[in-house]
Amino acid sequence: MSRIVFGTDGWRGVIAQDFTFDNVKVVAQALADYVGLHDLGQRGLIVGYDTRFLSDMFAKSFAEVVGSNDIPVLLASKPTPTPMVSFVVKNRSAGGGVVITASHNPPMYNGVKFKPEYGGSALTHITKEIESLLYQSPVKHDEGKAKKYVNMVDFEAEYFHGLKKLVDLQLIKDAGFKIVTDAMHGTGDKIMERLLSHAKCEVKTIRSKLDPTFGGVKPEPIPQNLQPLIDRVVKWGADIGLATDGDADRFGVITSKGKFATPHELLALLILHLHQNRGWRGGVVKTASVCNIVTRVAEKLGLPVCDTPVGFKHVCELMLEEDILIGGEESGGIGFKNHVPERDGILASLFILEMMAMKRKNLEEILYELREEFGEVHYDRIDLSYDKPDRMNLILHLQSHPPSQVGSLNVEKITTYQGVEVTNGIKFHFDDKRSWLLIRASETEPVIRIYAEATSGDMAHKLLRHGQQLLKIGG
Repeated sequence: MSRIVFGTDGWRGVIAQDFTFDNVKVVAQALADYVGLHDLGQRGLIVGYDTRFLSDMFAKSFAEVVGSNDIPVLLASKPTPTPMVSFVVKNRSAGGGVVITASHNPPMYNGVKFKPEYGGSALTHITKEIESLLYQSPVKHDEGKAKKYVNMVDFEAEYFHGLKKLVDLQLIKDAGFKIVTDAMHGTGDKIMERLLSHAKCEVKTIRSKLDPTFGGVKPEPIPQNLQPLIDRVVKWGADIGLATDGDADRFGVITSKGKFATPHELLALLILHLHQNRGWRGGVVKTASVCNIVTRVAEKLGLPVCDTPVGFKHVCELMLEEDILIGGEESGGIGFKNHVPERDGILASLFILEMMAMKRKNLEEILYELREEFGEVHYDRIDLSYDKPDRMNLILHLQSHPPSQVGSLNVEKITTYQGVEVTNGIKFHFDDKRSWLLIRASETEPVIRIYAEATSGDMAHKLLRHGQQLLKIGG
């Protein structure tokens, strides 16, 4: 029996190996039990799914088990972005939501994301309780009840209505932008075209065709996966390229010159836009892997900044507890005030367009101004495959035997980050006040990730190599 474990954002597994119909039903029953124990059942559950192999059938099976427990279910009638499901959960005061998705993972994976009644990432104490309920009750399946309690709904109009309250769509429509969007064969399929229809803007979508293999590329909006978008932006002379990942909660941006805009700079720009152009207020939350430019921007505006461990659920937790303007991570996931405590790649894309329209400048110009005032970003990351069972021990060893110097840089401070069960991350802050090195072990994948920011690209690369040497793996 394969172990079902909820990581930083739900449970994921290889299709037909771990992610099977039987296991999905076990999770569905545990979730139905959880909802029942917390008197949320009659508020119902929202169920969506992505474009992966059999996602629609997994979602149907999941919904039928929940319905068999006398819990009303609204099942998406088509592939649905994760932030859309989260929005509907909050908007309808539902008992929670589920998305059948493995987000940006390779095509052989699928997964289950649970969104509690607040419409954001499930916090650790919630996922631990759901895990404790696995296999505790027999899986229920009653065709009569499933037919009675499960209804199919298209959530898009409801979600669009919510977006229109947050963004000046008419201003964007009148700007006359030429926009290329890249769905990466995921759930962001032609959404921007529909949002910006009947406009002076021209919107073209690439990689929109349903393809469970994602064209042989991970649906993650990072530079090495976005060459088709870069090529189309340059060839068409577009003002901007906008990509969303497999379930559209993360985004990536290509400038008119075909350059990838780093998520660190985009987060910094969105703080400036929401504060200066929209008049919004609140704190800033960033995960440990986000560059210091975000802190410099927030401090210039007088906004409090908080660092969290990697994983958006940590950002979500603060968004639920405090007055937060914006929360973001280095992978292009950003959540916003007045919306849901959830990453939303579609809303983030719209805010970038709104900023360009308000400033009447292209993104290249805006990024130049940002770098002139707040400095350039020199950042890099590597993922090391590591399938031995002592991943966490490597971090614990570094914690108990920390270096005083890494390369030519003196370590000024060390921060450790707690995972679900043990310390899974350690960050070295250096005395030049600009550079840092973060080493983190994944709790759900056989991977160790190393992140670095420095005063130059060359120094960032050197820090990554030093990180590998500290671990004595991969180089």
